[in-house]
Amino acid sequence: MRKVLFATTALVALGGVSAASADISVSAKAEFQYDSWSGSSADSSSANNTNIGATTDFAISASTVTDNGLTLSARTYQDGAADGSASFAQQGFSISGDFGKLGFASDEDGDAFATALDITDDEGYNTTATISAFKPSDEWISDAEVSYKTPTISGFTASVGVKDGAYSDTTVGGVQYATTAGDASITLKYAFESAAKATSSTAAVDETSLGLVLSMGGATLTVAQQSSETAGNTYDYQASGAAIAYTVSDSLTVEAFTGETTNDGTTDSSFKFKETGYGLTYVVTPGLSVSLTNNTWDQDGSTDENGTNTAIAVDLSF
Repeated sequence: MRKVLFATTALVALGGVSAASADISVSAKAEFQYDSWSGSSADSSSANNTNIGATTDFAISASTVTDNGLTLSARTYQDGAADGSASFAQQGFSISGDFGKLGFASDEDGDAFATALDITDDEGYNTTATISAFKPSDEWISDAEVSYKTPTISGFTASVGVKDGAYSDTTVGGVQYATTAGDASITLKYAFESAAKATSSTAAVDETSLGLVLSMGGATLTVAQQSSETAGNTYDYQASGAAIAYTVSDSLTVEAFTGETTNDGTTDSSFKFKETGYGLTYVVTPGLSVSLTNNTWDQDGSTDENGTNTAIAVDLSF
């Protein structure tokens, strides 16, 4: 991340910050991506099964340390969508110190300890709009609007957060334990969510995420379990899977993941979603990389879908 002096000067002129204490910085990313896909839905229609798109993302961040040692940080993030609908839609700020961290909006940590398996660069599910949201590679815990994260004590860190709902609020949180054993780094993670009810008659949803991350040498293994249960056992999704990343060299990293979701609930009990993915990322030079991502999925149940997506991307970072 690079300091931008003109930004600091402009804000000082407006009376917004003190140049002696504030750190204002701008970072950016850009990507060109080509996707090609096939599947049960795509094959039965005349729709185009390729896509080309380019995006740019910019982030502006500010931080300062107060006289009593608190760190105050804020940022705004512009997501440059390929369709031109770019806006500074994400923003957040935080207050941190020896007591831990208070996070707000996009800087929250309520879902910090959920575990995802989609470690490849650009998964795509372009064949259909009816594909399930309960993919085993995703982490299902929602983010919060405000959160508190504790300092790390003897390897343990915890967080809790809340998000406002139309009828009731959502509560999220979790705990993490990190340690080392010889040359290995071991992290255990647990996260939970008690989802808000949209109306008085809507069923509540409870979700959990369990994860183990083991790193040694150039290899990182991640194992995860997810659950999402609707009150009354209407839906009871259970997912498990694993992912591995290996750093071949300073320039090349390879990744792969696999997982499966089933439903033990009373509705759509035959539901099953399987997916696998692999990818590689090659760093041409610092700030410029190319990647290849391929993922395949098969969904059974009330809606049967299957497909594969291949994405080739060129990424720039500033």
